[in-house]
Amino acid sequence: MSHIPHTPVPEDLSRPVPMTLPRLAEKRQLGEPIVMITAYDYPSAQVAEEAGVDIVLVGDSGAMTVLGYPSTVPVSTDEMLMLAAAVRRGLKTPLLVGDLPFGSYEASDEQAIRTAQRFVKEAGCDAVKLERGGTSVQRAKAIAESGIPVMGHVGLTPQTATALGGHRAQGRTAERALQVARDAVALQEAGCFSIVFEAIPAAVAQELMERLDVPVIGIGAGPATDGQVLVFHDLLGIYDGHVARFVKRYAETKAQMVAGVAEYTEDVRRRAFPTPEHTYTIDEDELARFRAALT
Repeated sequence: MSHIPHTPVPEDLSRPVPMTLPRLAEKRQLGEPIVMITAYDYPSAQVAEEAGVDIVLVGDSGAMTVLGYPSTVPVSTDEMLMLAAAVRRGLKTPLLVGDLPFGSYEASDEQAIRTAQRFVKEAGCDAVKLERGGTSVQRAKAIAESGIPVMGHVGLTPQTATALGGHRAQGRTAERALQVARDAVALQEAGCFSIVFEAIPAAVAQELMERLDVPVIGIGAGPATDGQVLVFHDLLGIYDGHVARFVKRYAETKAQMVAGVAEYTEDVRRRAFPTPEHTYTIDEDELARFRAALT
């Protein structure tokens, strides 16, 4: 039997390569900045996809920016799953991470694993994220050992902001900075593939970068982290609630949206819309038959 050599199929370089955990680790090793953004629905997911971000987080910040709650605390697991599933339908390339909401993982390892499994099975998430150190470290370990990748989160943790003295920077004393360091190292040792640093001094984040091996994503943690994350509605100027110091506005989308709807409102009220170009026609003979049938 003659041997027919295998000819490899050339890789289609025009198609984006899906983000994976090994690729994230490689980006850290190579010093390539990692881009992360939140998204909460199909349209925002499409924007993230087309903009070429690396990670999309369905953050519990959606409780405020999309669902109108006063904080992240009230949002339910079912609501977060609905948002995450919508985002999944709009994504192909970025890694999709789902935020475990307050009260959905703290009680036991079993509860944490069960909730994480729902995010993977029902919403199609690639990974989940939880907040804090302490008992959350054990929950992170249990989820990771069950086979689901986990992202940690230290510093300002919005779900427990009241206990931290409100939405303010953390780690601004030596003792508090050491606690952030202990939490971060513990989460890494528990098996987290990445950790978010939120609202901690840039100098503290820089010191900790030398003591961690996993990719660190900063939000209000300075430029030394491996990547950055911002809330979709904050950076685009859609959400008009409290805006943290670390937010940079890249657009004023809400103002444009209001202007567009106001113009539409005015056109309708002065009967300037719709015009013939926005209407459908009917053949004159068909119209005559229709009129005759009505009499």
